[in-house]
Amino acid sequence: MKRALLGLIIVCSIINKTFGQNLQEGQKRWSAEHPLAVDDFKIKISDENNEAVYSQFMILHAIGGFDFMQRNLNQKIENIFLGNASWIDTTKVGEIDKQIEFQQLQFDLAEIHARKFRKRALENKKKIAKGFDIIKQINNDILSEFSESRLELVKETESGRNNEKIEEWKAKTAAELKELNDFRYENKKKIKLDK
Repeated sequence: MKRALLGLIIVCSIINKTFGQNLQEGQKRWSAEHPLAVDDFKIKISDENNEAVYSQFMILHAIGGFDFMQRNLNQKIENIFLGNASWIDTTKVGEIDKQIEFQQLQFDLAEIHARKFRKRALENKKKIAKGFDIIKQINNDILSEFSESRLELVKETESGRNNEKIEEWKAKTAAELKELNDFRYENKKKIKLDK
């Protein structure tokens, strides 16, 4: 049954899609004030063949040709938890709070990469006017980096069982989020980049 507790899959799709401020049912935008909760996992299962926990995230971007004129691109790139495609089988998970905390750490890691995407897009915004190849390249780089980071997190923390490593990753993640604070979704102010 331990295998079921360790099963964590996160899918990070980066797609070019027009989206608004409103989220669809079951979706949750990353927020420091509103972490994941059991009720955010919308699929209810009780199947021996499935993993006990499955989380799915998407980093979406909707960058258009005139976005090079924007003060920042924070609201053009979102980090979304897909509750309708995620589950937690509470009958298989002994320490639900710890498992939710580990899922949140994964979501936080996705947020770091969303903020890196926003920063790189802003750094390259003049190139956007010449075409979207730069956004495609940033998109591919971010997806690869996120996958590598997630794999490292899962491996080092033994899929969330190693409490010492979890605490190290929490501190590291919090520091990176703070460092990239200007690139949080909520920030609409002009961002001055270091040269």
